[in-house]
Amino acid sequence: MTRRVFRSDVAPPPAGTYSVAVQAAGLVFLAGQTPRDRENVRHGDKPFAFQAKMALDNLEAAAQAAGLSLKDAVKVTVLLKNPADAKEFDRIYAPYVSDPPPARTLSQSNFIGFDIEVDAILLARS
Repeated sequence: MTRRVFRSDVAPPPAGTYSVAVQAAGLVFLAGQTPRDRENVRHGDKPFAFQAKMALDNLEAAAQAAGLSLKDAVKVTVLLKNPADAKEFDRIYAPYVSDPPPARTLSQSNFIGFDIEVDAILLARS
């Protein structure tokens, strides 16, 4: 199986040993994105809505590096520090994805210093 790796000049650079996006078997796997900027500053001190939008903007930038968009998502995983933020997240998230929306998993995580991480699997265009 051939893998293709994508890098982004817009999304934050990897903070560890991983790629921003990898294409394999007709799918593009996007690494989890948090409210982190290009200078590696995490904005966990900002309100949840700001953090959610930043994480989704970072994920969209990763998708665009692969020539795609979150509108091409078939599966999204959302990790929230506070499950009570799920309704607000859904309101912010809806415009980023297609209709019908992709499958989604939403789980609680014990993040320290920020409130959200989002990753996605996209269907590569032929």
